[in-house]
Amino acid sequence: MKSGIPFWFDGVDAPAHPPLTEDVEADVAIIGGGIVGLTCAHRLQNSGLKTVVLEARRIGRQATGRSTAKVTAQHGRKYSMLRSKFGDEGARLYAEVNQRAVDEIAALASAMDGQAGLEPRSAYIYAADEKQAEQLEDEDEAARALGLPSRIVQNAGLPFPAVSLLEFTGQYQFDPYRYLLGLAEAVRAAVPIYEESRVMEIDDGDPCRLSVNGRTVTARHVVIATQTPVVNEGMFFAKAFPFAHPVAAALLPEGKPLDGMFISAGSPSHSLRTAEKAGRTYLIAAGGEYKNGEPDEERQMVDDLTAFLDSAFGIKQLSHFWTNEDFRPMDNAAFVGPVSSGSDHLLVATGFEAWGISQGTVAADILAERILGREHRAAALFDSTRIKPIAGGAEFTKENLKAAGHLVGDRVFKRASVPYESIAPGSGGVISHGGEQLAVHKRTDGTATALSAVCTHMGCIVGWNEVDRTWDCPCHGSRFDEWGEVIAGPAVMPLKAHDTAELDDETE
Repeated sequence: MKSGIPFWFDGVDAPAHPPLTEDVEADVAIIGGGIVGLTCAHRLQNSGLKTVVLEARRIGRQATGRSTAKVTAQHGRKYSMLRSKFGDEGARLYAEVNQRAVDEIAALASAMDGQAGLEPRSAYIYAADEKQAEQLEDEDEAARALGLPSRIVQNAGLPFPAVSLLEFTGQYQFDPYRYLLGLAEAVRAAVPIYEESRVMEIDDGDPCRLSVNGRTVTARHVVIATQTPVVNEGMFFAKAFPFAHPVAAALLPEGKPLDGMFISAGSPSHSLRTAEKAGRTYLIAAGGEYKNGEPDEERQMVDDLTAFLDSAFGIKQLSHFWTNEDFRPMDNAAFVGPVSSGSDHLLVATGFEAWGISQGTVAADILAERILGREHRAAALFDSTRIKPIAGGAEFTKENLKAAGHLVGDRVFKRASVPYESIAPGSGGVISHGGEQLAVHKRTDGTATALSAVCTHMGCIVGWNEVDRTWDCPCHGSRFDEWGEVIAGPAVMPLKAHDTAELDDETE
C-alpha cells in the first residue's frame, strides 16, 4: 500500500515549471496552483491583463489533487439547510452557480487530452434507516424547488443495503490532477507559472508587493487561492474551521459493481466513486471527518473506513491511502472576495466544506469578474467581508473556543505530550523536553528528527498524521512535512529544528 500518496498522482509524469528567480511586475498575481488559482488564470488569460501564478510546491498536488473529485452540485444534505439560513433566493443562487460550474468543468475537461478522465455519473446520497430516508425526502423537496435534477430512487445497485437514495442526474466524476495539469497547459503560454515559489509576505497596497524566493512580485490585484488565506487580515482562520478525512483507493472486487458517486446520509460519512487506471477499475472511498492534528480521532476514522470497505466490498488490501483537509465556513457559505472592506485588490477564496471542485470554480468566476470590473451575481451570497452573520454565530463561537483550548491547554498542560520511548520506529509524537514541546519523528532505522511542536502561525501544538507522515495543526489547519517544511498554510514559516543528541537521556 502506498501510504500518503494520492491515487491520482501515482504514475503521472507532470511537467515542471520554474521557480521565480527575478522581480516581476504584473496586473494580477495568483497565489496557489489548485482549482481556484488555475481556473481564475484560465478566465483571465485573454483579458489583456498580465497574470502570473505562484505555487509554493507543485501544481495540483495540494487540496484539489487530494480530493475524491466529484464534479457535482450535490453537496450532501445542503439545500434544505441553505433554504432555512439564506431563504429560497440565496439557496437557488447557490444551486444555479454550482450546477453551472459542473457544466463549465465538463466543457473544459472535454477539450483536454484524455478528457481528464471525465465520466458522466449520477450523484447519490444513500439512507441507512428510515430517519435518514425522511431527511432525504426533505432534501429532495428543497432541491427540486430550486431547479436541481433531483429525485428519490429505491435502488442504485449498491452492494450493501440502503433504504432509499437521493439522485442528482447530469453530474460527473474526473481525475482532479490531470484536470489541473490540463488547465496549466492551457494557460502557460499566456500566464507564467512558477512552482517552488512560496509567498512569504504580502504588502497590501496599490500596487501590492509580494516577497517570493527573495524576489519581489508587484501586482495591482492579488488572488490568495491557498485553500485558507496565508494572511491574517480578515481573520478567516477564525471564520472557516479545519477538518480532515481519510481517503483510500483499492481495486474494485469482481461482483461488486458501482455505477455512480455515493455519499452516506449518516455519520461517520462514507463517500464512494470509481476510477479507471491502466485498464483496471478502482474504488475511491473517503471516510468520516476528524479534527486535524488529533491522532486518536484520525485513527478512529481510519479504522472505521477500513472496516466499512471490508464489510461492504470485501476489500482487505488497499492500493493507496491518504488524507485530505478542508475548511468549514461558520455559516455554510464560502468566503470569496476582498480580505476586508478596506482592501479592494487583495482577494481570497476559502471555506468550501469538502465540495471545492464546483465551489472552487464558482469562486474563480467571482474573483475574475471582480478583477475585470464586473459584478458576479453570486458575489453577495459569498461576500468575504460579511461580519459574523446570525446564521453562523454559534459555530463561530464553538470552533474558536476549541482553538483557544488547544492554544492554551496543549501548551500549558502539555496534553499532547507522550513519552519519548513510546514513539515507535516509523512514527511520530509530541514529547516534553527541557520545558519545550517537541515534534519527534523516529525513522525505521532508529534515527530521529526533532522540531519545535509550536505551529508557526499562532502557536498551537501540532499533532502527528500517521497516514501522510505530516505534522498538522488542530487550531487553524497548517500542515508541515516530517522535516518541518510548510505544506499548507495559513503558516508560511517552517517548524524550528531541534538537536536530538540528548533526547534519550533527558526526556521529561
